[in-house]
Amino acid sequence: MEESTGTAPRKTVYLSLHENFVRENIAYTDRATGEERTFNQVRLPAGTIVDGVDVGGYEFSPLFVNPSKYRGEHWRDIPLIADRELWLRKSVLDEEGNPVLGADGRPERDLVKVMPEQVKDALIAARRAYVERMRDADGLSGRAEAARAAAGAARTVPPARGTQTR
Repeated sequence: MEESTGTAPRKTVYLSLHENFVRENIAYTDRATGEERTFNQVRLPAGTIVDGVDVGGYEFSPLFVNPSKYRGEHWRDIPLIADRELWLRKSVLDEEGNPVLGADGRPERDLVKVMPEQVKDALIAARRAYVERMRDADGLSGRAEAARAAAGAARTVPPARGTQTR
């Protein structure tokens, strides 16, 4: 018999992404019924690595997209069912960047199946790597020092009009 730890496993995994990676309420016409419907689309940021595969640029369509409770107005929370696979899709492109067409004339797509918790962990790791890159020598401290120097130079008083400097 398994021993209970007192906490139930999470049933929902929340991904938080900036609004630039989320498209909401994209309208389309249902082919079967002819009615107008909408869907959401999320594109994963570059550098999102799951099981050694960079899934940056892969897309999925979540049912719900909510304004973020904790990150601010420009962020979106995407609730996903924890034990349901997430199908990430990306168009296959040739060397010139054009979509590769299959035998049926439709664009080919690359498909990766992952669990939502893996994507969440990959997004966290990608954000940490980004912050570390920004902290390098020419990162935020270097930029702040350059900004201070520019502000100090802007405070110097230019010579008055009509006066000559030699």
